[in-house]
Amino acid sequence: MKIKSLTFRIFISTFFVGTLVYFICAFLFISNMYGYFENQIFNELKAESDFLENYVTSGHAEAIGKIKTENRITLIHPDGTVFFDNTVDALALENHGRRSEFIEAMSRGSAKKTRYSSTMTEKTLYFAARLSNGDVMRISCNQRSVLVLVLGMSQTLILMLIIAMIISGASASYLAKKIITPLNEIDLENPEKSDVYDELKPFTKRIAEENFEKQQREELRQQFTANVSHELKTPLTSISGFAEILKAGGTDAQTTKDFASSIFEESQRMITLVNDIIKLSKLDEKSISLEREALSLREICLEAMEVLSASALEKNVTMKISGDSGLINGVRPVIYEMAYNLIDNAIKYNKTGGSVEINIQNFMAAKDSDKNRVILTVRDSGIGIPESERERIFERFYRIDKSRSRSLGGTGLGLSIVKHAAKYHDASIILKSEEGKGSVFTVIFGM
Repeated sequence: MKIKSLTFRIFISTFFVGTLVYFICAFLFISNMYGYFENQIFNELKAESDFLENYVTSGHAEAIGKIKTENRITLIHPDGTVFFDNTVDALALENHGRRSEFIEAMSRGSAKKTRYSSTMTEKTLYFAARLSNGDVMRISCNQRSVLVLVLGMSQTLILMLIIAMIISGASASYLAKKIITPLNEIDLENPEKSDVYDELKPFTKRIAEENFEKQQREELRQQFTANVSHELKTPLTSISGFAEILKAGGTDAQTTKDFASSIFEESQRMITLVNDIIKLSKLDEKSISLEREALSLREICLEAMEVLSASALEKNVTMKISGDSGLINGVRPVIYEMAYNLIDNAIKYNKTGGSVEINIQNFMAAKDSDKNRVILTVRDSGIGIPESERERIFERFYRIDKSRSRSLGGTGLGLSIVKHAAKYHDASIILKSEEGKGSVFTVIFGM
């Protein structure tokens, strides 16, 4: 179903509300006026009854018949017998002892009653009063029903309806344009500077935040592109230089072997860099097609430690793991990359003869939570990270000591992969470090 424009919906809503208000007001007006006039008629009937009472109590009831009135006057004895009626022969009338107005007048002194005709087009109003001599005087008159009144006023009501619809339509059109104009004038580039309704300020604030995030992403993309170009240019330049020398010929066997070794190392470095970029790209786009499964952090860390054992042995760094099994629900390759990079960095930036301690802890969920918390801690006794650099180490290609990082074979993407892998699994990372004493990376799952 196609959604109509906001202007149209505001117009229709306002128009129908205006029309509905007209019908409600017309109904209330007619009902109140009809009730008011009915009450006035009863007051007139009572006044006439009070005036005629003297004729009855003084014994001159027959004189009432000579009075010109459109109302019907009936006199009834306490036993219900009709002894006078100004419109018909009283002797022909039945006993009125069971009439509701007679019964109520006898018990309460007066009564007001209304009875509709069989066609519902007319109704009769009755006022009955008990006289001082015990007789009951009943005066009645006819009144058109509300339906007849409305039909009689139909032309006027229709004309008023048309006028009300025209006014409602014009007002609705004006209000719709008035409401939409500030929306159309919102500056999407600087939404918070736009003069909008208070209800729309959270919306414009959200747009401003998205614009800021978009700008940040664009800056990061440009910075990333520049860094990738720089990182690839260095090994490509080396490979091109070695290849050019080999192409010219004249190098001895040892030099040729050294050049080939350098070309191999630089190409491996490029492959590693490209692989890391692909991993980051997949994490950014959340395009990893693998399903999540139950994993043991301890098993994954042991696997990474085994792969890195040669690097640790070369640097004389001891690795130790302790704690629980660390059961989590995650994507195995992503969790492995996170653990591998944390342990790899702990080895690379450690001191000769240093240590790497890996600890895993399980925490049972509280009663009001449905998640168990698992904490992975990687502690090293290495060079540490300066306080001024700690906020930037998770940025792509950011290195504290670029020459040292390159000599250790790093691409500058390891901790960025760790950060995105943790984010992919809704985990958080905490860093504590002290220069010259080492660093502690803590990853908390189930936050």
